[in-house]
Amino acid sequence: MPRNKTISCQHHLFKSLGITIALLGLQQPSTLAQSLFGNPEPTEINQLSTPQSLDIPPIAQTEISPTRNESVTNEQDLLAPPQFNIVITRDFSSIWQMRVPIDQVNSLYATYALKAGNGQNGVFSSQQNSNSTVQVSLEPLAITEVSRDQNSNTALVQGGVRLRMNLAKAQLAGAYAGQLTVTVNSK
Repeated sequence: MPRNKTISCQHHLFKSLGITIALLGLQQPSTLAQSLFGNPEPTEINQLSTPQSLDIPPIAQTEISPTRNESVTNEQDLLAPPQFNIVITRDFSSIWQMRVPIDQVNSLYATYALKAGNGQNGVFSSQQNSNSTVQVSLEPLAITEVSRDQNSNTALVQGGVRLRMNLAKAQLAGAYAGQLTVTVNSK
């Protein structure tokens, strides 16, 4: 094989190998975001660790209209309003963590409060027009034990919330926001 073809093949091989290593070495954007902005595990007793923001996945068309098509058998069916789900549920099972003494694990409970940008309680408000709101009921999910540290006699626990969003009064499509407050107490 001529020398210039050997160098060309080696150059191509090293270039391909370099690109492959670069692709394998780079983290995916979502993983990178999690590693940069993830919650640090609480180290102090009764230290609550929560995210700075919680993104709720967009509502899919299949959640609002469970059937892709409907059939009608008479004129009355044709004039009937379509069936829509106006309440959308989202579960966030681990939005906070706390380190507590092991003997307190079973006596913990969490309460949640939601306040919209427009000052109203129990709603998300539209980021385009704060008069458009989505009523949200908050349901605490079970607090679970993640791990135990026998040296410090503590346990790492986590909890979450179920959001039931009622879309009946929403006037606008788009992004809605609110501030979720978490309070963890002992019975």
